[in-house]
Amino acid sequence: MCGIVGYVGKRPVVDILIRGLRALEYRGYDSAGIAIFKDRKIEIRKSEGRLENVEKLLREKINFFSDSTCGIGHTRWATHGKPTSQNAHPHKTGHIVLVHNGIIENYIEIKRELMSRGHLPLSETDSELFGFLVLEEMEKGFNLVDSVRKSFLQLKGQSSVVVISEREPGVIVGVRNGSPLVVALDPEGGVILASDAQPLIPYNSEVIFLEHGDLIIGTAEGLKIFDLETGSAVVRPVVRLDWTLEKLDKGRFPHYMLKEIFEQPEVLVETLNGILDRTQSQPYAFSEQPGVKILDQAIEFIFVACGTSWHAALLGKYWIERRAQVSVSVELASEFRYCQPVLRPGVVVVGISQSGETADTLAVLREMRRKGISTLGISNVRGSSISREADAVFYTFAGPEIGVAATKTFTAQMLVLYLISGYLSNQRKVKNLDASSETFAGVIKLPQLLSESLQPNSKMMKQIYNTAMSLTKVRGFFFIGRGYSFPMALEGALKLKEIAYEYAEGYAAGELKHGPIAMIDKGMVVIVLAPRDSWRDKTVSNLEEVKARGAIIVGVGDSDDEDLKMLCDYWIPIAAENRSIDSDLLPFFLAPVVQLLSYYRAVLKGTDVDKPRNLAKSVTVE
Repeated sequence: MCGIVGYVGKRPVVDILIRGLRALEYRGYDSAGIAIFKDRKIEIRKSEGRLENVEKLLREKINFFSDSTCGIGHTRWATHGKPTSQNAHPHKTGHIVLVHNGIIENYIEIKRELMSRGHLPLSETDSELFGFLVLEEMEKGFNLVDSVRKSFLQLKGQSSVVVISEREPGVIVGVRNGSPLVVALDPEGGVILASDAQPLIPYNSEVIFLEHGDLIIGTAEGLKIFDLETGSAVVRPVVRLDWTLEKLDKGRFPHYMLKEIFEQPEVLVETLNGILDRTQSQPYAFSEQPGVKILDQAIEFIFVACGTSWHAALLGKYWIERRAQVSVSVELASEFRYCQPVLRPGVVVVGISQSGETADTLAVLREMRRKGISTLGISNVRGSSISREADAVFYTFAGPEIGVAATKTFTAQMLVLYLISGYLSNQRKVKNLDASSETFAGVIKLPQLLSESLQPNSKMMKQIYNTAMSLTKVRGFFFIGRGYSFPMALEGALKLKEIAYEYAEGYAAGELKHGPIAMIDKGMVVIVLAPRDSWRDKTVSNLEEVKARGAIIVGVGDSDDEDLKMLCDYWIPIAAENRSIDSDLLPFFLAPVVQLLSYYRAVLKGTDVDKPRNLAKSVTVE
């Protein structure tokens, strides 16, 4: 959600802060600002709206900060207080300046106490209050580090904060307790830190993901890390990221989202190679890693996730139960953490999170650990919080995903879950054909087949574009499907809402007659996901029901399914070659269809595809 960048060293700081905040724009924000040391004073430039507004303020004194080498920056996603310049970060209280991510849960009590002592906050935020706490400690004679530490221990809730003071130029102090912070040394001397790794990549690909309760001190001489509670020095592992500047660039594509959709074949290859031991001839042989032992011992799974990851989990339930005959429950993390689940012996709770920082999912894993329940994680980010909260993690290999709407990370999650289903089927010797060499060969062919489907001149691509651009003056969209196509219908509706801001709902096709069909009339578009699988005929029956009520029908199915095509106003074929693989793999071909439909609808409407309103890439607050 909110983004933090800080730097102290020998380079000009303005470029580092602006470039870093630009790299974090994908997280979502509604105001921005930077604070820069100029001699022994701290200058602040901040504004509501986009980062461009801050850059305009900086251009007024383009040479003023040319010799400044220390500062902090922030992009804010409003929680406490409206998205105004006054509420934007950084906040200054006397000689203290700070940026903050997360929520201070006891802010009301803290505000009441501060005001009783004569302090008058200028903003509506909970963040500004922390500055008064630090100020009071420094007025007692403590240095900046001790003051930040003492003040932070008064807070409740998960948050991270970075602080500088005019009394101690050239020193940055940061605390991580929930919301992520990543740090790296500047090879030219100094320290750069951020709430995500992207701003660090241009300077150093060897980074440190701070852990809960870490306090850091950055100076031009280097970095020190301490335990917040005890004040004792700690050592954290250095993680080398294989992300490159090239991967962070849009290249020839107009939007990151489109680039990331087209990267999905490559992502499948990387994830296959990252999960499987390709030296073994046995299908679905996993490489050695701690998570494999937990899979072997599992009697039952509970998947917890949010948003798109929840849709991937639903597919995982279908695959694992059908192929490995292991019971799977799928729960929304935000609901599961507040219910009283029945946890049987042998259950494994699996948290699925693209960023590895999703607050509700992490809270579930922490609670499960407290109860002694085995946990697994599935994430795209090494070193993220999920790697510490779960007993083991299966990583996807999607590389950095900049577009807020998840695309390639969703496909990578799907693949990991599908591979788990094959592995479990083999290990438990389930007597069916799903884990045979033939079906595994279909998995290996997936990247090539998906790449062929995504060729610009393919029938599928042409029809997706023409359909999305031809649908005008519609009241809304229904996505329907059965079996594997049901989670894909949910995902298609979510994508359309996320980036095109259109009314869209996803339904299991058999549920239409139980209420939703009342919404169907001539103004509604029904997108019917009906590839030739065991559910296809039942789905076509539901298509007939909505067609009879005047809906505009968009059919998605096998390219040679002429009967289905005849029933549709618009037709999107899945490439004929895909019929040669197991029907369990059809969701991998439906994914780019629903993603691209939403993408082209967003382009038609002129919305901000990569940075949709009100959304954040990594939801680090409840």
